[in-house]
Amino acid sequence: MFKFHFENDPFKKLREAAQKMAAQSINISNAFTPIHEQLQEIQRNLASISFDFNLEKYNALFEALAEEAKNIPDRVDTIYAYLAKRGWFVPFHFADFGVFKRYEALINNGEHEVIENDVQQYIKDHLSVFKHQCQKFYPERNKIISSAFEAHVEGKYELSIPVFLAQGDGIFEELIGTTFYSNDEKKLKKIKRNLLARLAENGHPTSTTSLSYLLLKQLEEESLLHENFSEIEKRKNHDPNLNPLNRHTILHGRDVDYASEANSLRTIALIGLLCSCKDSFDM
Repeated sequence: MFKFHFENDPFKKLREAAQKMAAQSINISNAFTPIHEQLQEIQRNLASISFDFNLEKYNALFEALAEEAKNIPDRVDTIYAYLAKRGWFVPFHFADFGVFKRYEALINNGEHEVIENDVQQYIKDHLSVFKHQCQKFYPERNKIISSAFEAHVEGKYELSIPVFLAQGDGIFEELIGTTFYSNDEKKLKKIKRNLLARLAENGHPTSTTSLSYLLLKQLEEESLLHENFSEIEKRKNHDPNLNPLNRHTILHGRDVDYASEANSLRTIALIGLLCSCKDSFDM
């Protein structure tokens, strides 16, 4: 779920109550309405809390949050396309609410190294969360995935990466009912249809502005991770430096230089996103 930060707030009880209310109302697994409506509900709930002081000063805060939320649908398209081209599929479910605004600005300013380092650190900070989610949601895969996590921690990226990629393949098929590692336009459209259908089956809104969908729609993006062999050769001729990770060359034994912490974090991020997807489906 998104984290909310209240800077220079002298009212500890109000801050804690607001955090709790926000967690209940913005929880990804219960994103039944478009984002701005969820924030309006938080504001109404806070207004009903009895304190010795009024809450008028916080109206502006929630109005600002609601206004910010309106921009998220447009921002995620830019951010997801950017990250997917660099092999990233990021579970933003545990990020700050302002993460999309910040990343959009970094992208527009060409701060590529800052973004890369920031995403890597975000995944590192949540490794234990993703591992726990895997144990919870995929117990039948736990032995395999736990071994991959151990390999990552030990720096054996040549072992962790192919295992996470293979497990991601199986998990995605299990969740969405189609293949993941493809840039074929028809297959990407099928992912969108199946994703929306699965969310609807589990009580989520069909709106493409709902928080549950917005945080998962990156699974529909074209990515370097998916490129077939001919696409890879064409891209290398144009930008040989943009070559972080590709499923097909690794699992087919063509790439023997893939082992790096950054690439292992990319595969863990994907597994984390699929765990968040499972969490949404199992509400």
